[in-house]
Amino acid sequence: MHLVIVTSLDALSRNSAASSLAQALPGTPVVLHDLLDDGVVIRRVHKGECLVDQETSVLEHGCLSCTVRLDLAPTLLRLARGGTTRDIVGLPPGTTVQNAIDGLHTVAPRAFTIDTVALAVRPDDVEDQLWDHHTLFESGYTAVPEDGRTPGEFLIGEFLFADTVLAATSNLLPPDPNALVRGIQLISELAPHSRLVPAFTTVSITDLGTYDDAAARSRSLPGAVLAPPQPSPSPPQLLAQDSASHTSTTSPAMFRTFEHRIDRPLHPDRFRTALGAISEGCCFVRGSAWIAGLSDTRIAVHGVGPRIALANGGAWSHEAGQGEWCRGTHIALTGDDLDDADIINLLDACALTDQELRTMPEHHATGAEYQQHPASPREGTS
Repeated sequence: MHLVIVTSLDALSRNSAASSLAQALPGTPVVLHDLLDDGVVIRRVHKGECLVDQETSVLEHGCLSCTVRLDLAPTLLRLARGGTTRDIVGLPPGTTVQNAIDGLHTVAPRAFTIDTVALAVRPDDVEDQLWDHHTLFESGYTAVPEDGRTPGEFLIGEFLFADTVLAATSNLLPPDPNALVRGIQLISELAPHSRLVPAFTTVSITDLGTYDDAAARSRSLPGAVLAPPQPSPSPPQLLAQDSASHTSTTSPAMFRTFEHRIDRPLHPDRFRTALGAISEGCCFVRGSAWIAGLSDTRIAVHGVGPRIALANGGAWSHEAGQGEWCRGTHIALTGDDLDDADIINLLDACALTDQELRTMPEHHATGAEYQQHPASPREGTS
């Protein structure tokens, strides 16, 4: 069975995207799951305009893994036995598509082929969502109190894993044209690999990206830095308007990504201090750091909005055919007000001097002390 999977932060965006995909793929069933309080899961299956199946069940643990194993996979397999060859799957808001795919393959290893992974978002909301310091539960996106991720952390993970971004709109409030332009330009920086399908258009199957499992997992590795985005149409050209209520807006590029490399080990204390300074105002920070005293361990840097974490990124890789370690620091920062010179000066000052290289003792550590290093680089967040 072939699947088009929709992931989202909120049910309205997901439902809008699923409806658009259903129009692009006539006759394809749409399977939607929602996690409610107390382990309650509601499943709805639509075909065209008709609701052909709806069921509410109570799971021992109201979580994604239980939903996939006990309801989503059996539902898809049952549809397959009935002759369905393709389904559109709308995941519960706030649940990661990577875990869903892993769960489906665990239940039925050879039954499912993923054609497209689409993230449904409102572009004009993305910037605020990245800076939201509340958890998914506190912000009302999930019914799981134990979920400590922020909306921004969830979104970045899905941007990296998805091959398609479906822009959604609200039926309640018209989008702010300036926020819409900023949001679309920000998405192009966060997910240069993805196909962006604008709102107010009829979705075509040719608009969708193609899921590549190896590429998606490679992009999602801790500290991974994507290749620079290729030139693309300016944000106004990506906006499809309905003439009654939306007008085109011209605006220069606002968000951009700056990368810096250092080929010497970094002083750990100076780096921690500099990281807080350079990440202030950056909505996405990622990369790898070569920390003095941890010569065999790559320290992965990952920061979204108000949170930054340093984690053990595993061993350094080798140069192909050379047998040399690829040690070095490579940091990428995405924001709308980057001071390149200041970033360079702060990071370069972290590198060990010649004197420090001669005197600082080397020791081999696991990097466990870097497992979590939360920070709050933006004033007023926690």
